[in-house]
Amino acid sequence: MCGIIIDKIKNVVFFLLFVNIISGQDVVTEQARKNIRVCDYCTCSEIPNEDATHLVLNIQCSELDRIENLPDLDKIEWPDNPNALKISATFEGLGLSTLGKLPANGQVESLKFNNNAIKAYWPDPFTDVPNLRKLSFAQNDLTEITPDLFTNIPNLQDLNFSYNKLTSFNPLDFKSLHNVKRFNLQSNLLKKIPVDALQPMKALEDLDLSKNGIYDLLLQKSDVDTLSAVKRLSLNGNRIRSVIKDSFPVNNSLELLDLSNNIIEVVEEDAFLTCTNLKELNLGQNNITFVFSLPPSLQIFIVKQNTLRRWPKFPKGITYVDISYNKLSELYSKLYSSDFENLEVLNIAGNQLTELHFASKLSNLYSLDVSYNLLEEIPTSLNSQNFPNLEELRLDGNPITSIYFKEILAVKSLYMNELSKLLSVEDKAFSNVIGKAVEDSEPCFSLFISNCHSLYEIHEGAFDGTSVCMLDISSNNLTRLSRSLLDWARVSEGVNLQWNPWDCGCHLQWFLDELLPRMYKTQSRLLAQLRCETPRAVQGLRLVHWYNWTGEVLCSEQFMNPGERGGYSLSPMTEREGNFLSNPSSLTLILGGCIIVALLVAIALSIYLVRGRRRYRVRQAALKRKRQSAIDARNSSGQQKEQYSALNKV
Repeated sequence: MCGIIIDKIKNVVFFLLFVNIISGQDVVTEQARKNIRVCDYCTCSEIPNEDATHLVLNIQCSELDRIENLPDLDKIEWPDNPNALKISATFEGLGLSTLGKLPANGQVESLKFNNNAIKAYWPDPFTDVPNLRKLSFAQNDLTEITPDLFTNIPNLQDLNFSYNKLTSFNPLDFKSLHNVKRFNLQSNLLKKIPVDALQPMKALEDLDLSKNGIYDLLLQKSDVDTLSAVKRLSLNGNRIRSVIKDSFPVNNSLELLDLSNNIIEVVEEDAFLTCTNLKELNLGQNNITFVFSLPPSLQIFIVKQNTLRRWPKFPKGITYVDISYNKLSELYSKLYSSDFENLEVLNIAGNQLTELHFASKLSNLYSLDVSYNLLEEIPTSLNSQNFPNLEELRLDGNPITSIYFKEILAVKSLYMNELSKLLSVEDKAFSNVIGKAVEDSEPCFSLFISNCHSLYEIHEGAFDGTSVCMLDISSNNLTRLSRSLLDWARVSEGVNLQWNPWDCGCHLQWFLDELLPRMYKTQSRLLAQLRCETPRAVQGLRLVHWYNWTGEVLCSEQFMNPGERGGYSLSPMTEREGNFLSNPSSLTLILGGCIIVALLVAIALSIYLVRGRRRYRVRQAALKRKRQSAIDARNSSGQQKEQYSALNKV
């Protein structure tokens, strides 16, 4: 009896275990059905990483991928990764508002959630992806950060919170991020530099705080050594008004500092001297008037669009200077001449310089920009003795009335655009300008003289003794071009003649014969707006219209005298139609005759209709009277008959 009871109990237990197993399988199946395999919806491929050092399994999910039931990312299923590659995943433009806790995967190296609407996140969302090195939340709606966002990701090196709505940080928000090297906070709503919150980031080298509302530049704190490892700091587009000596820590590592597009008015004399490693300083688009000291290590200095009236004292290692669009009325002093021995680029455009007197030779200078100053002639100091390695010279926008290079000058590119007072280019204007050879080619230079709206003539001898490899004389007021101006076969890089009021006469026939076929094959884009202005018969017609035409089209008698012998026809197919339309007297007579005939026919028809209508009314009235008389005769006595007859007569 006991054995029977024990057997029944065993059967019940086995049945319950079987039911549990089946139920567990159903739960697992249901769970698997809910999970989303990202590679079924998104693009998965093996590509090199950003540094091209190794292959990664790249997952790209964007707004083009239709993923349903994706309120957060906790239900995604990572793809199979038999090669154990690092995983780089991008979930961009999916409309995510909340970030869930991601499934476990030790191979995930990079995550990007750009261009979503993320406002909140689950606690510890990255706990199960401990090897994460790059994380981006760019272009979302985050307003605050909490410390649990960065739990268990100690290897994070690149963090991006740009284009969010962050206003401030708690000192504990980044307490575990000791290895972050790059931190992007561009375009948020910060009012101050979060020095306290950034203190745990001991390895931080690149910090971008541009386009916020920061008004105070103060990185130095007396009690701690903050941001001492930062090498690149961007603060452009803020509201900073001054730079003082205590702005930077004494032992800072700054190499690049961008303070452009602020409202800086005051820079203390020694403000940057604590930046002993500074190589590039950008102070463009501010309101700086007074000069200040620059650190000896500086190589690149940009102070364009300010109100400086004096030259600052440059260190001897300076290689790049952009001091354009200030209030300078003279060049640097002779005392500073030794400071430019290593100078390679000098931009002094947009100042008030009336002459150029360089105190010494600038042996390493290869780019010089003196555009939009007050130069009325070509300075004699622009020569190869002062600039032996010059490659690019810009003289745009000066009130130059006459072009003549008195000294030998060797360049690769010469820009003389928007010379509003230039009327003509005289003989020998560029005879002393020589080009520089590129590899095995012959020496030549590229010349740009465009948008000079008063320039109407270039003399034949303007380029005697020199060689041009590219010529841009577009958007001027030129009507003629001499065949002997250049050796056109050697202008290998193109000729831009567009937007000029060309007189398409016989003097341009050489262009159709020689230059147009070559340009059509190699620089056809430069023929789009090459049009005739005169004679009137072809006004607005593109010169490429005559490509491959035989004979001297522009020298034909019909073209030269459009009012004689039937005039000029636009094409052989429409010659008869063109001859007919080009004879205004015949056309006027024919049209006039047709109009007169039409008027006479209309008048005659009107008269006929009026007279016919009148006759019709008289006949109808007579018939009516006769009918009425007959009726009266039948229905009336003799006396009434006489009365009705009298009435009818009336």
